[in-house]
Amino acid sequence: MVGDSNPKIIQIDGLTMEPLQLSDLDSLTAIWSDPEVTRFLPSRGKPIPREKVERASASFVEHWEKRDYGIWKIVEDETDKMLGYCGLRYLDELNEVELLYGLAKTHWGKGIATKAAKASVSYGFNEANLNRIIALALPENEASKKVIEKTGFKYEKQIHIFNLDGLYYSIER
Repeated sequence: MVGDSNPKIIQIDGLTMEPLQLSDLDSLTAIWSDPEVTRFLPSRGKPIPREKVERASASFVEHWEKRDYGIWKIVEDETDKMLGYCGLRYLDELNEVELLYGLAKTHWGKGIATKAAKASVSYGFNEANLNRIIALALPENEASKKVIEKTGFKYEKQIHIFNLDGLYYSIER
């Protein structure tokens, strides 16, 4: 559910989604330093260096400033700990808005990514007035494909992007 006082803050089942900030760099670096987390990212299992995480974080912050949507950090209300991220970004390479997400491995399999993905898509359609959102996954990433399908996306085609062969899904308003 979108927060009443700030529509960019979303509350879902003991979790809060807030726009990712530069102050979240350490948490995001920790998540992206785990080879299990990065094995389905373009780095293909290599930890992402802090400098690249810093550039990504800056681009996420800039995205919020340029557009009415972006990447949220997912925070557990009870501990105030960042569990991962989820959100929407404009993908220049495809001229499309993409859903993306990632969680620390300790939080996999709990339905968090699916809840956050659904909240992100709802925000995209209802707050940012988007008409279409895509999602990309590697064919071997079964967990990600489940999140995408549970969120309501439909498979469209195979795609080659970022030097990877992937699956392309979409959902429309």
